[in-house]
Amino acid sequence: MEATASFILILGIYFMGTLAIIQQVIHPKRELVPVNGGKGKTWVTNYAKIIGLSFLLSAFCTSLAYILFI
Repeated sequence: MEATASFILILGIYFMGTLAIIQQVIHPKRELVPVNGGKGKTWVTNYAKIIGLSFLLSAFCTSLAYILFI
């Protein structure tokens, strides 16, 4: 139970840190793009890419730290 709690705590801290770093590298953007020949418009973002990359990097770092130090 303690090991799981520490893993989740470390993962949360690493996720917030990597999210801040990734946002400096990959700038969040939001564009209004026409669809269906110009009849409608939709927003296109890269938020999922930023969050996904941050989570994968933080999960890797957390797993590595967890294996090395516990």
